[in-house]
Amino acid sequence: MTSTAPPPRPDRPRLQDLTGAVLAGGDTEDLLTFLVRSARLDLDARSAALVLPTEPDTWAFELVDGPDAADLLGSTLATHTRAGRALEDADAASLELIGTLRVGGQELPALIAMVDAAEHGSGFLAVLRGPATASPASATDSTGPFTVADRERLDALASLVELTVRVPTLRFSGELDDERSRIARDLHDLAIQELFAVGMELEALTEALAGPGEPPSNTRIRTSVAASVQGVENAVAQIRQIVQSLRRERLEATLTEQLRHEVGLATAGLGFVPALRLPPHPAEMDAEVPSEIAEDVVVVVRECLANAARHAHASAVAVSVSLFSEGVDRVVQVNVSDNGRGIDPSVTRRSGLANMSSRARRHSGWVDAISLLPGTMIFWRVTLPAV
Repeated sequence: MTSTAPPPRPDRPRLQDLTGAVLAGGDTEDLLTFLVRSARLDLDARSAALVLPTEPDTWAFELVDGPDAADLLGSTLATHTRAGRALEDADAASLELIGTLRVGGQELPALIAMVDAAEHGSGFLAVLRGPATASPASATDSTGPFTVADRERLDALASLVELTVRVPTLRFSGELDDERSRIARDLHDLAIQELFAVGMELEALTEALAGPGEPPSNTRIRTSVAASVQGVENAVAQIRQIVQSLRRERLEATLTEQLRHEVGLATAGLGFVPALRLPPHPAEMDAEVPSEIAEDVVVVVRECLANAARHAHASAVAVSVSLFSEGVDRVVQVNVSDNGRGIDPSVTRRSGLANMSSRARRHSGWVDAISLLPGTMIFWRVTLPAV
């Protein structure tokens, strides 16, 4: 990251407060209206608009806050426009390069951030400013140019919109509660009972050895210890079986779904929604990346987000996962950056980085940590096996 957004004004909610409002739940439309209005106020914009898919290849201005609502609200976005093509291709980079939107017969300066609505498709959150004037604009003038800090703020608000749209699928469902009950039952009925029996056997042996009477024979001791060892091995095998079944169930989700899940889980620890950027066509990445590499990608992202929550004290975190060709190789790259306090040079042992390095080396890859001002960026990249 090259800059940090300025602190919010006293009359405007902090990102942490906005995140708390989203996670607290409520009516989805009310939350989206609140976030769109926050985008207009916080970025000193003339108007703010949320465009969402309504049906395949069709997008509409669902919410508009500001004087342009009369022209935009309810109108559809034509697929032949730059914005329409970018949404059709789910191309966030191209969407961000669009600097204007047509409103009422004129082109207004616009700052746009893609909103990934998961299975619903892609949309965007945009803020508009008035046409540039001959007089210089002040820092709070709604006709002034957009800054890097504005981009960071809008990306954060777009992430909150994504979470609001997808929060019903992230909430703990009855199926998840049932699954937790099944895991607890399996652990209790199998592994815990086995370990309880081992404990009883060892306790009886200990009492016999410490008692005033004749000590137990070597045969009794060997038999007791052998039975205890067998019991521990049985418990370990049962726990391993339960864990493996969970891994199989989790791996049924695509890489894209798992990454979105990790970002959703990290929100509580960070206090805000991390930004997540995926390739223009995530389904192609899901199909091309082998399961063993996909698993490592998810673990690396999880480790980076956990480190940011525990150590960085950041107010913004961005996760980018890309798939591209480099010579004859296909490469998966993970970049995770934050604007926190950076790597402590006095800490020489970093188990998290060592774990990521180990996962990279087994796929002919590498990892690096780069200090930013402020913050840190982790680069992790591996090569896909030849087809």
